[in-house]
Amino acid sequence: MAHEILSVKLCELEDQLARLSSRIHLSETAGRPQLQQEIRALRRECAETELTLRTRLTHSRAEVASVLAGSYGEVEQSLKQARTTLRKQISQSGDPESAAEGKILLAEYALDFALQAANRALLLAMEAIDAQDMERKGDKALS
Repeated sequence: MAHEILSVKLCELEDQLARLSSRIHLSETAGRPQLQQEIRALRRECAETELTLRTRLTHSRAEVASVLAGSYGEVEQSLKQARTTLRKQISQSGDPESAAEGKILLAEYALDFALQAANRALLLAMEAIDAQDMERKGDKALS
C-alpha cells in the first residue's frame, strides 16, 4: 500500500515540477499583462494548497502530523520574514536595479530550497519503501 501511495505522490511531484518549469519558461517570454495574470493565478493556487495542507495536517490522526504542522509553520514564517526583510531593503535602497537583483536572489535560493526539499522527500519515500520491504521480509521469516 505504501508503495502505491508514495508512487502517486512522486508522480504528483513530477507533474508539479514540469508545470513549474513551463511556468518559468512562460515567465521569460510572456508580456507583462500575461505575467501578472500568471502571478495572480499562482498566488491563488499557493494559498489554496497551503490551506489544504494545513487542513490535512490538522485533521490527521497520526501523532507525527502535529510535529509536521509545526515545522511547516516555521518554514512558512521564515519565508515571510525573508520577504519582509527584502521589501524593507528594497524600499530603503530606492534603486530599482538593486530591487530586481534582490528578488532574483530570493527566487534563486527559494528554487534551491525547493530542489533540496524535493530530494529530501524522495529520500524519505525511498527509506519508507525500504522499511516496509524489511517489515514484510520479517513477517515472512516469522511465518
